[in-house]
Amino acid sequence: MYKFRTLATLLASSAYCYAVPALAADDSEIIVTATGIEQDIEDTGTAISVVDVTDILDQQIISIADILQELPGVNVTQSGGLGSQTSVRIRGAESDQTLVLINGIRVNDPSSPDGAFDFGNLLAGNIERVEVLRGASGVTWGSQAVGGVVNITTKRPTEDLTLFVQGEYGAHDTVRLVSNASGKVGPVGLSIGGGYVRTDGISVYSGGTELDGYRQYSASGQLQVDLTDTIRFEASGYYADSRVDNDSVFPPFSSDNSQFSLAKEIYGNAAIQAQAFDGRFQNRFAFSISDINRDIISPFFNSLPRGRTERFEYRGDFAVVDQLRFIFGAETEDSRYENSGVSDSTGIDSVYFQAVFKPVDGLTLTGGIRHDEHDDFGGNTSLAGNLAYRISEDGPTIRASYAEGFRAPSLIDLDDRPFGYGTPDLVPETAKSYEIGIDHSLIDEAVQVAVTLFQRDTDNQIAFAACPVAPDPAPEVCTNGSRPFGTTLNIERNRTKGVEAVLSITPVERLRFDANYTWLDTENRSTGANFGNELARRPASSLYLNASYETGFGLKLGADMQMVGDSFDDLANSRRIDGYILAGARASIPLSDAFEVFGRIDNLFDVTYETATDFGSPGRSAYIGARARF
Repeated sequence: MYKFRTLATLLASSAYCYAVPALAADDSEIIVTATGIEQDIEDTGTAISVVDVTDILDQQIISIADILQELPGVNVTQSGGLGSQTSVRIRGAESDQTLVLINGIRVNDPSSPDGAFDFGNLLAGNIERVEVLRGASGVTWGSQAVGGVVNITTKRPTEDLTLFVQGEYGAHDTVRLVSNASGKVGPVGLSIGGGYVRTDGISVYSGGTELDGYRQYSASGQLQVDLTDTIRFEASGYYADSRVDNDSVFPPFSSDNSQFSLAKEIYGNAAIQAQAFDGRFQNRFAFSISDINRDIISPFFNSLPRGRTERFEYRGDFAVVDQLRFIFGAETEDSRYENSGVSDSTGIDSVYFQAVFKPVDGLTLTGGIRHDEHDDFGGNTSLAGNLAYRISEDGPTIRASYAEGFRAPSLIDLDDRPFGYGTPDLVPETAKSYEIGIDHSLIDEAVQVAVTLFQRDTDNQIAFAACPVAPDPAPEVCTNGSRPFGTTLNIERNRTKGVEAVLSITPVERLRFDANYTWLDTENRSTGANFGNELARRPASSLYLNASYETGFGLKLGADMQMVGDSFDDLANSRRIDGYILAGARASIPLSDAFEVFGRIDNLFDVTYETATDFGSPGRSAYIGARARF
């Protein structure tokens, strides 16, 4: 903790070296922050998707993973029903290469396999906005932002007092309740929300009959206090208490059993934001904490992993002139992991610099450099550059980017206890990411189209290999019996490349059609038996279609379809996962200005499918609910 105190003292002392004017008003219409700064999405050279609270409510989303799987370049793997282990891969990257932020807090879990974030417990009840940056972003976000960034914001304080409540009931005896209160009094703004979900669930093991239920209590809040016209204090918190029932799913030994997991997640941060020089110099000093405690109770073994990350950061944003902007900062992070009497810790310190230059109207150039110094693996320097060029006021926008990514092995990756998962001689993974794309709006923005080509080359990717599951060739570490479930290893080299295409058509004011298609080619380029194989759980193609219509009296109708191609479940490409087609329908109608009822049917045609071998998925499911706003 010494380095936390030292850096905090240095940065805090610099906060008083200038006079500062009024804070700018918030504007979330076209401003994105997944790039690390508030930036007009038109000026970004990387592909970013934005989902706001209107999208979440209109599509009646329960889990954030449900809406992520609708986005181009994103693949979701769910190990059972609601609340089960859920992984998100962006452009073929591993799930642990997806950096996840909640209100700016890094929530990737140092005690989970590969340090990945489990989206199974992240429900949508009090989420205001989700931004997904696709592609490496090592300069902005450092370690783990190899595949992309998922930036999530909970509901923020509103200017006027607002109350929101929602209730829902449906398939599998599922009950969901959501509430939120928000408003401002003088300089103080506050938003507080809560949620409750319970369901009998489905069998996690696809061949089982026992239902595996899920329950979660959650709460979140954001506080904003304008200390002066120029300095604002902000704090946020997120809490979730969950229980999910599981089965033993290790093909070919899968079976029903009474295994269950408990999880308590606490994420919080506090920050001071200040501006100087007529708003041209913005500063943010922040401290955040992520604390995750899990109890995994099984007839065969118990595991009690605990993960905790503490982080202090400073970010400066200085507009030298209207055409030139410098972004710079320093960060320090400590992570700790404990499980059944074994503990370990590590840390990483970082500095970075970026420049945003607009030499002519319509052209934005961004470049940067970052250095990370890891306690265990030493230093790594990452570079990045991108451009966005709008050819004319009504013309297309061309985007191109190059970025590097870096991820050190997580603490659990290295844990080599018997019957664990880790491998102590792992090395950090690095990646180089390239993309070029074009987007264009036609017919007064009634038609919007975007196409992006991308490629990422990764060295020493950290992956999980199952042990010992025939007919896989078992890794050498499996043969001594100390890895009954599997182990982590480095994949020497791999390449992913593909195409994303997005189309949106609004033929009339109240009717809209959306579609996106992703073609993905993954290749293991490591020497050995798996050379040339596809990477596991990466479908080669996916297509998402959505149609929505609103009548003049407020009735909203919608339907969607998702088509996912075949993939493999293992590094050896011996277990195929068949592709599938899912469809859904939804409707909502306001009964007054404040009250609305809604309903939907998921998996409309009752398709049996898997996203991971031997893990079940819900069949046809219907839900109905009501929401009120005051």
